[in-house]
Amino acid sequence: MVKTFFHFSRHVVVYSITKSATLLLRVRLCFTLHLLSFITDFHAISSRSPRVPKPEDYRYNMDSLFESFLVVSDSASVDAFDRLIESKSTDSDQNDLIQRALLLGSVLLEAGKRSVRKRSSVHNASVWPLPSDLTIKVFSMLDTRSVCYVAATCSFFRKCSLDPLCFANIDLATLDPNDSNDVVSTMIQRAGNKLQSIKLGLLPPCPVAPSSILTRPCLSSILSANGGAHGSRLRRLHLYNIERMDDMALLESLSVCPSLVDIEIVGLHVELRQTLESVSKQCPLLERFLFESSKKGRGDGLKYMICYEFGLKCPKVTTLALRGCNLDDYKVSMLLKGLHELKYVDFSASYFLTGSFLEYLGTYGGGNNL
Repeated sequence: MVKTFFHFSRHVVVYSITKSATLLLRVRLCFTLHLLSFITDFHAISSRSPRVPKPEDYRYNMDSLFESFLVVSDSASVDAFDRLIESKSTDSDQNDLIQRALLLGSVLLEAGKRSVRKRSSVHNASVWPLPSDLTIKVFSMLDTRSVCYVAATCSFFRKCSLDPLCFANIDLATLDPNDSNDVVSTMIQRAGNKLQSIKLGLLPPCPVAPSSILTRPCLSSILSANGGAHGSRLRRLHLYNIERMDDMALLESLSVCPSLVDIEIVGLHVELRQTLESVSKQCPLLERFLFESSKKGRGDGLKYMICYEFGLKCPKVTTLALRGCNLDDYKVSMLLKGLHELKYVDFSASYFLTGSFLEYLGTYGGGNNL
């Protein structure tokens, strides 16, 4: 019996050992399969190219971050910034953070101002009752300084004021000498081929001081540029008390303005002789000529032939004023001989006149048109 029990027990132990080994083998096999699967998946993931974030994702994240930043209260922002400064261990890190904060603040300030201007421009464009073309027409009726003031009000008005028609009639004549050569050049360039008239200098009565800051080439350099493109369409030229403009500068300006019909020269240090000679050659369409002499331009060197040629080559003159010039009766009669359309004459402060030229006014100088 004992032998039989021993034999049975041996078989049970062998069976138990065999079953345990089989279970262990299964566990190892499952672990191996899971490990191989993990390794395969890892290699597959590693072999893929990394995902590149799209620009719209970056913009969305930045927009969300910036919106979150703006909705934070001012006190909370200040407290957070103070804590951030204190968290930095070195002075250089703190200074760097402060400078970056200042730069960001200035950028945000400019962005805010720009947005306000943009919104104002859209608002003005929507509530302003006139369309752009009529607005430009209205602005073209203003003097040049008023156009510049209007341009500073909003973007919509600035855009309209930059149209060349707004600078077709440049009027910078003033009682204060604030305009420089660069200002004149800029205005003429803005007018382009729409340029019609120019008024420059200190209006009379001219104060003793200060003097005009315009210099000799304030007109000649820009009018003669590009083959005289700017001066070719000019119709009216009025110059007042520009003391630095000499004969050569004036003659250079007149030489590129063949379409002038109205010339007014007051207080310039130029000679009447050279001015009349240049006008006779360059301005055949002239209708109005006013010359008020400075001490240099009294006309002592004026020759009779120049007076005769002026009347002959500028027959359309209806207004002739030569004030303060040393003219005698014969010179005046030569001036009047070809001017049959005269309606107005002014030879005031010409102390050598005796009045005998008056008979020429009826005979040669316009007759009943005066």
